[in-house]
Amino acid sequence: MRSLALVVVALVGALPLVACEDEPPPPERLEMTWVEHPLPAHPGPPGRTVVRDAVECGEGWWVAGAVFLDRPTETRDTRPALWFSPDRERWEPVPIEAGTYWGRRAILNSIACSRDRIAVVGARSGGAHGNPRVTTFWLDGDTLVDVRTVFTQYGGVSATNVGPIAGGPAGWLITGNRLSGPGVWVTDDPREFTLVEAEPGLTDDGDLESLAQGAGWTGEEWLVVGAGARTGRHLDPDPLAWTSPDGLSWTPEEMPATPGAQDAHRVTRLDDGRVLAVGRSDDAYAAWVRDDDGWQDPAEFGRIADSWRGAPYVASLATTPVGVLASVSTGDHYELWHTVDGREWQRVEVPLEPQTAGDHTLMVAAGGEVLVVADAGDGGHVWAGSPVSS
Repeated sequence: MRSLALVVVALVGALPLVACEDEPPPPERLEMTWVEHPLPAHPGPPGRTVVRDAVECGEGWWVAGAVFLDRPTETRDTRPALWFSPDRERWEPVPIEAGTYWGRRAILNSIACSRDRIAVVGARSGGAHGNPRVTTFWLDGDTLVDVRTVFTQYGGVSATNVGPIAGGPAGWLITGNRLSGPGVWVTDDPREFTLVEAEPGLTDDGDLESLAQGAGWTGEEWLVVGAGARTGRHLDPDPLAWTSPDGLSWTPEEMPATPGAQDAHRVTRLDDGRVLAVGRSDDAYAAWVRDDDGWQDPAEFGRIADSWRGAPYVASLATTPVGVLASVSTGDHYELWHTVDGREWQRVEVPLEPQTAGDHTLMVAAGGEVLVVADAGDGGHVWAGSPVSS
């Protein structure tokens, strides 16, 4: 009887192997080697370095962030900071001349490249209501300078929020939201942005309340992604997209949804010309691919934490030489994920997975190599990554 039982167990264990014989093997896990290259102290009042975003542009790489002052005053506890490297290894601080009140206090949160030039978005909470006061910056020669503008450009009675900046061949686009619905700021010159709000293609229709999260250039047009919900279904939003050839006139675009709450956060163009959007899907992450036939059904990956330290979201999404890399917050900590086609995803080991918190982040930079910046509250970290040869 013992021998018969062993035979039966062996046969049962072999059945799944036969049934799955024709299934493709799982994608090979991406293994990276990481080398940290410390950022030098940024000139000015000393403090803790923080990093928020990075990009390859022009003749090298740029890391944006701030310095949290060791000795804050009643009116100032932060100052903007920017670093440059020609090779991801040797970093040097970039001079900053900020002439506005909020520009001198800004934390540089988002940076993007267009035609070998950078544009930067910074903000610092303050004022009577403690709202983020947004300032944009541009590179004047070798010096980063802030742009003086009217308060209603990014604030005012119709303001909701200002999100990340994206670059394309014709300029830059900042994603955000106004009381009328999604809004954007677009320019071909980083010294001045045009606010586009209450535009028919972006405006909520009264029954739909939508929220834009991020944008990118697809090769032919701007694409903004986010989500929207009908009246009475605010806890069950569906992913949405909006397209524009120039950033001024917009067309809404539906994305396929599955049961539950879904929200697209970031978008990038794949090497083959398709478009990939990544966001949340209930207790996991979702990836939508747009090809010649339109948006395909989402593929899920990863898991949202059962208990949160902060909001779960997709922090960054970048097409790199090793495929697409996405950094995500699970609500408990940050992770890095990799895909080649947008359908199959594998987690990538990184030197640091910060806990989710207001001053913490993990971002992957857009560029021709792999660069990751992270902040766990102990100062900014920068790693150059290279794939391990098989």
